[in-house]
Amino acid sequence: MESSVQSDIQVTAQSNGLNEERLLAIRQEMEYLNTIGKRFVAALDRFQVHRALLAALSDIYSFAACCILLKTEPVELFIIPCYPLNATFLESMIQSIANASNALNFPTMTAEQLIRAAYFDAPDELAPSRNYGVVGGTKVGSHLNIPLIVEDSIIGMLSLFDEKEHAFDENLLQLTTMIADYAAVALENVRLHERANALWQQTELERMRLKLILGSMTEGLLITNAKGNITELNSSARQLFSQVGIDFDPDQPLYTLAESSTAPWVPRFIEILRQALTGKTVKNQELVIGNSQERVPLTLSISAAPLYEASTPKRPIGVVAVLTDVTSSKQVERLKDEFVSVVSHELRTPLTTIKGYTQHLVRRIERRLRKVRSSQPDEEGGNDLPEVQDLRNLTIVQSQTDHLERLVNDLLDLSRVQWGHLELSYSTFHLADLLSTNIHSVQASAEQHAISLNLQVQETQVIADQARISQVVGNILDNAVKYSPYGGQVHVNLCMYQDKYLISISDQGIGVSPEQFDHIFERFYRVQNTASKHFAGIGLGLYVAKAIVNAHGGQIWLANNQGTGTTFHFTLPVVPPHPSPIA
Repeated sequence: MESSVQSDIQVTAQSNGLNEERLLAIRQEMEYLNTIGKRFVAALDRFQVHRALLAALSDIYSFAACCILLKTEPVELFIIPCYPLNATFLESMIQSIANASNALNFPTMTAEQLIRAAYFDAPDELAPSRNYGVVGGTKVGSHLNIPLIVEDSIIGMLSLFDEKEHAFDENLLQLTTMIADYAAVALENVRLHERANALWQQTELERMRLKLILGSMTEGLLITNAKGNITELNSSARQLFSQVGIDFDPDQPLYTLAESSTAPWVPRFIEILRQALTGKTVKNQELVIGNSQERVPLTLSISAAPLYEASTPKRPIGVVAVLTDVTSSKQVERLKDEFVSVVSHELRTPLTTIKGYTQHLVRRIERRLRKVRSSQPDEEGGNDLPEVQDLRNLTIVQSQTDHLERLVNDLLDLSRVQWGHLELSYSTFHLADLLSTNIHSVQASAEQHAISLNLQVQETQVIADQARISQVVGNILDNAVKYSPYGGQVHVNLCMYQDKYLISISDQGIGVSPEQFDHIFERFYRVQNTASKHFAGIGLGLYVAKAIVNAHGGQIWLANNQGTGTTFHFTLPVVPPHPSPIA
C-alpha cells in the first residue's frame, strides 16, 4: 500500500514537473505527520497528549516552554518548561497568555487568575538538554499562540515561548498548526473519555448504592419487565416467598408460577401485577399466602405501580411491587377482636337479665294500671298515678338497654366481619313492622325528637335476616338522635328503588363534611366535628351496618340535606341474591 502511494506521488510529481528533492521533502513531511498522528491517537490521558505534543514540537523548534490553555469551566493552564524558568520570564509569559486568550474571546482573565489555575508538567525525558540546572533569562524574546480548534470551535490555545528572538520559523507555521489540530482532537477525545468514565463510575456507584438500599429494605421488592419476567427480587421478598415454599429464579416468567403452583393466592397476585402492567397503580391489597388453616396465616400487603422509561413515559416497561408482611398486625387485630368478643359475651349475660326483668316489670305495671283504670273508670287524673311514672321510667330503661345491646352486638360482629364469619339467618317478615318497632324503641328515650314513618309502598314483605336488619335500622336511628343534640324531626321513609326496598333515615343534626364521606363507614371512625367531641360512641355502628347490608346484596350511602342534617340510605333486595335456607 505504501509503495503504491509513493508511486502515485512520483507519477504526480513527474507530471507536474516536481524534482526529486521536492518529492523527498513531501514524503518526509507525510511520514512525520503520520508518526506524530499515531502518537496522539495512542494518548489515553491529557498528560500523554502533552508528551506527544512536546515531542512533535521539539522536532521542529527549540523553545523554553510550551503552554496549553483549555477553555474549560474553570479554565486550566498547563505549563511545560524545558528547563527552570526565571520568575520574571514566567510572569511575562503568563501575561502574554492572558492577553492572547482575551483576544480569542476566552472568558476575561487576568494574569493572577491564570497563575491560580496553572499546573506545571515537566516531562524531563522529552525536554531538550540545554543547560540543565541553569535558570533561563528574564525576557521573552519570541512567542507563538495557536488556537486549538475542534469542529470550528475553539477549545483552547497552544503557546510557545523562548528567550531568543525569531525562534519560531514562519515557514513552519502551517506544520505547527497541523500539530496543534492533532493535539486539539486528542485533548477533546480525552475529555470525552474522562467524562464517559466519570458518568460510568457515577452510574455504577448509583447502581451499587441502589442495590444496597434494596438489599437493606425490610419490605420485599419485586420488579418485572414488560413481559412479566422477574428481573429483581430483594432478599426480603425471597425470604417471604420461601416461607410458603416458592423460590423465584432470575428472569422467571410469572406465568410459570401459575402453572407450577396450585396455591389459591397465586392468581390474585398475578392479577395485581397485570393491572400494574396496564398502567394502573394498585395500593395496599392484602393477600393471604400462608396456610389458611393456621390461626393467623402469613399475610402480605401488596402495592404495585407501573415502571416507565424516562424517554417514553406512555407505555410501562415493567412493574415495581412492594410486599409488606402485615402478619404481626393481623395477630394483634386477632387478639383485640378475641378480647372484644370475650368481653362482649360477658356483657350479654347481665344485659339479658336486665332486659328480661325490665320487660317483666313493664308487664306487671301495665296489668296493674289496667286493673286500676277498670275499677275507677270515671275518675280523672289517671295519668298522675305513680304506676304511670314507673312505667315511663322502665320504658326508658328498656330503650337504653336495647341501645346497649346493639353496642354489644356491634362489638361481637366486629370480629365476625373482620374474619368473614358474618352469618345471616333468613326469614320472611314485613319491613313496615320492623321499622315501626325500632322507631317506638328509640322514641321512648328521645323525647326531644319527633320520629315519623312514611310508607310509600303497600307491600313490605321481605326475605332477610330480621335481627340484622333491625340492627342496621337501630344503629342509624341511634346516630340520628345522638348527632341531633337540639332535637328536631327524624324522618324514616320506605319506598321502592330499582326493584329493591329503599330505606332512608333523615335527621336535622350537625351533618357530615364531604371529605369524611369516604371514611364514615370505617371501623372506629367518628365524625371529626368540634361540636361532636362530647358525643359518646365507639364508631362501629355504621361499619357493622354496611357489612350487614352488603351481605344482603344491598348498598348503603349517605348525603347531606339541603338545610341541616344528614340522610342515610340503604337498599334491600326483596328476595336475597343467593338462595339460603329460610328459618
